[in-house]
Parts: sequence; structure tokens; C-alpha cells
Amino acid sequence: MKKKHLYLLLLILGTAFWGISFTFVKVGVGNGSPFLFLCYKFLIATVCLSVVFFKQLKKVTKNTLKISVLIGVPLLAATILQTIGLKYTTVSNSAFITGLDVLLIPILKFIVYKRKVEPKIWVACCLALTGLYIIVVKDGLSLNVGDFWIIACAFGFAFYVLQVGKFSNEKNPMPAVVLLMLFCAVGCLIFALFDTNTIWFPKTDGFWPGVLFAAIPATAYMYAVQNAGQRHLGEEKVALTYLFEPVFATIAGVFILNERFTKEIFIGGLLIVSAMCIAEINFKKLVKE
Repeated sequence: MKKKHLYLLLLILGTAFWGISFTFVKVGVGNGSPFLFLCYKFLIATVCLSVVFFKQLKKVTKNTLKISVLIGVPLLAATILQTIGLKYTTVSNSAFITGLDVLLIPILKFIVYKRKVEPKIWVACCLALTGLYIIVVKDGLSLNVGDFWIIACAFGFAFYVLQVGKFSNEKNPMPAVVLLMLFCAVGCLIFALFDTNTIWFPKTDGFWPGVLFAAIPATAYMYAVQNAGQRHLGEEKVALTYLFEPVFATIAGVFILNERFTKEIFIGGLLIVSAMCIAEINFKKLVKE
């Protein structure tokens, strides 16, 4: 199996963790401080990655620190905005609006970085977003204050993916990922210090299970795989894998919460998988053959 296909599968697994984590985060945060929740999440992720990649930490340089900050700023902003938004909007609306980064990435890539985007990627993005819309928006999309937070979050995630792509040629990405997690943990800690809702050791039901799930599979695993795999995959393909997130969230709802499996889920999921296939097919090679 080629590396790019392996990383593609690993990223899709990561989106499954992401999809499930929406529910964990919404329940875990409750009426408490979203900054404290994120601080613990990133801190635990930092510890996990430090243990796994301990030997590589010796390769940390000033450039590594610079890269982690440049990547960390948009990730920190996006994560905070998404977590705040989840307090005021539904998981479905949050998943769909966050998915807008799929279109924002090629648009910003073209406008900011002046880099060409293949036509098939535009087609795949539109097809995937259509599928996503069918899955998560059953009664129409109505925007509330939480949704506007999520819209801002989509821009943050788009810039984060582009920044990762910009530095994807680094030989040893893991030290930067560890510092990235630490940067986000410190950033959230600073915000938590000024949040009046901060209770440092909350007893809210679901807080600690939510932190652990969000920290280990949904953060430590996912960001390590993404930063390592993006050197083999384009930014647009990475973004397209993100669209599996609400699909897995819906599947989890069916099996865990006994929600109905509808024709919208089937059709939408089929469109998203089709979009992934279109992004992967080398049409020029097929035409030559």
C-alpha cells in the first residue's frame, strides 16, 4: 500500500474520533469554561505525544518552535471558536458549518498563496458539501449566535490546514506537533485564568471522560497523523477527509443513541465517498490510456 493511501485511511479513522468527540465536548463543557476543557485536552495530548515521540524531541530547534507557533495560532483560534459555538448550537449545525473549510481551503489557497487548484478538487468539494448538507440538515439551516462562532471557526481551521501544508516538507514533523499541542494548552490556560466560569477540578458529569476522549484519539492521534501525512497528501484531500466527521457522528448516533438510519444518511454518505474517489482519480492518466 502506498504511503498516501495509508495516511488517507488513518486520517479517515481520525475523523471517526472527531465525529464522536462532538458529543463528548458538548456534554463535557456544559455550563463550565470551554477554555479549561481545551486546556486539559491539549495538555494531555502533549504528554501522550511526548512519551511516544520522546527521542525525537531532541531534534527541537528554533525553527521547530517558529513552525509550531505559526501553525498553533489558527488551530488555537479555531478550536476555541468551535468549542464556544457548540455551547449555543446543535452538533449537526456545527458539523456542517465547520465543513465549510473544505471550500475555504482551495479558495484561500488560491487567493492568499496564489497556488493553482485542480478543477476536479472544486467538483469534489461541491459534491462532498452537498452530501454533508443532506446528512446534517434535515429541516433547513437556521443560524444562531453559536453558528456564527462556528463560521469563524471554519476560517481558522482552513488557515490551519494551509499552514500545515506550507511546512509539510519538514523532515521531522513530530517535535513541532508536540510543541503545537503545548502552545494550544498554554493559550487555553491563559484564557481560562480570566474566565469567571473556570472551576479547576469540575465535577460535571461527562467532563473528564470527554477530556480524555477529546485529548487522546481525537487530538493526539489525529493531529500527529495529519501533520505526518500531509506531506503525502494535498491540503484539499486532507480537508475532504474532514467531511467524514459528521458521517461517523451520525453512525455513532444510530448505534449509541438509537437514532434512525435514514435515506438522507445513505445518500449523503454516498456523495461524500464519491467526492473522495474523484479527488483520488488521475483523470489525465485515464485519458491517455
